[in-house]
Amino acid sequence: MSNFQEKIIDGRKLSLQMLVDIRQKVLKLDQTPGLAVLLIGDDPSSHLYVKLKKKACEDCNIDFHRYLFNAHTPEDEIVKVIEFLNNDPDTTGILVQLPLPEGYNTDRIIGAIDPNKDVDGFHPVNLENIKQCNLKIVSPLVLGIVELIKSTGEVIENKKITILCNHKIFGEPFHCFFDASNTIDIVTLEDADYQEKVATADILVVSIGKQQFITAEMIKQDAIIIDVGINKVNDEIFGDVDFESVISKVKYITPVPGGVGPMTISLLLENLIKLM
Repeated sequence: MSNFQEKIIDGRKLSLQMLVDIRQKVLKLDQTPGLAVLLIGDDPSSHLYVKLKKKACEDCNIDFHRYLFNAHTPEDEIVKVIEFLNNDPDTTGILVQLPLPEGYNTDRIIGAIDPNKDVDGFHPVNLENIKQCNLKIVSPLVLGIVELIKSTGEVIENKKITILCNHKIFGEPFHCFFDASNTIDIVTLEDADYQEKVATADILVVSIGKQQFITAEMIKQDAIIIDVGINKVNDEIFGDVDFESVISKVKYITPVPGGVGPMTISLLLENLIKLM
């Protein structure tokens, strides 16, 4: 593996550099930003992600407030808390940790957030803005992927970029970042031509939630791969890409864990500052 170290896009290292910059920005602000996170139910992964967000906020001098609800809390009660936070001058951004437990209307709960405090970029108003490439607030996950691609130092021109995902809406924002001089294909496993699009991609973003699905014979020589998948198996975490299989063939690849995950937290805090 050591021979391949130069191929690995280190999201942890990049994220730590960003957090240092964010802390400097926060210290220069007149007011301390405040992030409110609503956590519903007892999903272990969700609790871990919220803990990581809390630590990043503390490291960057950002006020962090967690609102914890059990999985039987009435939806109206959660919406009331969001309405309170919408009007709270000390709350800069609001985040509802997804996925929600069964029985909750995710659209209603996300829709209750003031679009100007929607730090995750999931409110319908912000999703509509992205369609127009008005990029004030974009999903931190998308921004993290963009930063990881840029961090390779490659010139992203005349490239074939394939986004393999479960819902095509996930891939839409990438048009705003790379469309001008590249070809972008957003495909799902339902598309008859997805294998062809994967096989010809110079840059491949994979987010399908299928453990080690992409193997060496499926990809182009010297492809850049961003693996968004997080698949837990017996306390081990695997990506959607078979890392060991593809590492000798790729030009660059993100590891799982340590690739996309840390970047989403840094970009979340960048979004928070933009909302100030």
